[in-house]
Amino acid sequence: MRKYIYPTAMIILLLTLIFSIERCQFYNQNANANFKALTDSITYFTNRLGTQSASIKTLEIEKSLLNQNLLAKDKQLATLTQEFSEVKSIIRYSQTTKYDTITITYKDTISCIFSRFGKVKTKWYRFNYTTNNKGITIDSLTINNQATAITGFKRSWFLGKQTLTTTVTNTNPNITITSLTSAQVIVPNPWYKRWYVWLGAGVIGGMLTR
Repeated sequence: MRKYIYPTAMIILLLTLIFSIERCQFYNQNANANFKALTDSITYFTNRLGTQSASIKTLEIEKSLLNQNLLAKDKQLATLTQEFSEVKSIIRYSQTTKYDTITITYKDTISCIFSRFGKVKTKWYRFNYTTNNKGITIDSLTINNQATAITGFKRSWFLGKQTLTTTVTNTNPNITITSLTSAQVIVPNPWYKRWYVWLGAGVIGGMLTR
């Protein structure tokens, strides 16, 4: 059996080297990608549907860094993630809905001639208005909102089955989500990363070295 010790040890060392190189490359690529993501700014482009899309590079961080860099600095976000047993992704964005001019003309003109104008400003919306005997005009209508989308695993109870779930939360109470679709692409691990490969290599190496 001793004649197998050397080739077996070489195989184990080769697998370990491949794994180490791959992990080193992963961490280097991940660090470079995260640096670019942190310094990236929002870009806007016209998509294939003919509408506008916003794009930004995505951070790839481990759970400890997620807690340190994001959750520790944002109590609302930390509270939302407590609903999950494991967080897979977080998306947070701010949006502003604007209407330049909305004009409503009365079908029957009011006989009394008058004109009034003013401004309405609240936490969630603001606009200017002008009204007279012919109708009302609203301009510079602006609606603000911040949305948070979290994908992760939830449990019905402590030892219950985990279910992959996506939740979207709006800060503006006047906005209601009427439709929601979520999908996650499953990327299989390379064969040399799988636990049973390393277990088998260890068992075989142990048997041959006896």
